[in-house]
Amino acid sequence: MKWFKPLCNIFIPAILFYAVYHAAGIIPAVIISAAYSSLSITYSKLRNNTVKNSSIIGILGLISSAVMILFAGEEKLYYVPSIIQNILFLGFTAVLSIQRKSILHYLAKDFEIESLKRVPEESMFSVNVIWIMYFMLKILVKILGILYLEFNALYWIVFLLGDPMTIIVVILSVILIRKHTKQRKGEI
Repeated sequence: MKWFKPLCNIFIPAILFYAVYHAAGIIPAVIISAAYSSLSITYSKLRNNTVKNSSIIGILGLISSAVMILFAGEEKLYYVPSIIQNILFLGFTAVLSIQRKSILHYLAKDFEIESLKRVPEESMFSVNVIWIMYFMLKILVKILGILYLEFNALYWIVFLLGDPMTIIVVILSVILIRKHTKQRKGEI
């Protein structure tokens, strides 16, 4: 049951967006998604007195996507702000890697993961490489999708490269962290 809420948070907005998109178009779908995200953020703030960075990034992405569609008039441009966001995350991860810091430590800041806090950031370079490749994949797929795919196909591909793929990348990151932790214990 503890996985039910996170799964709902992943799939309900995507299904809601897609249903409204088919019934009423892209602008109403973006407005409904932004309203849903706003209610979710408000609920989180009232219940836990916190708002996660990922929630703020998500709603800013929706607002910038709506602005892009309104001014450009092309629904596939809905993804341009997220391409820019992915480019910024890619650059941020590269900078962290150069500084020998961990992107996973930054991303998990909202979740208070004690075991992650015990892993030194400077030993997380291989994890950063996975995240760099992930951001590059997302950028490439969105650009190619805008150029060559219809909105429906692009929507589901981008959805799969979003939260579901992020979960896979986090799992790969955890595997690498555990491998590194075992190696360190073997050296001691």
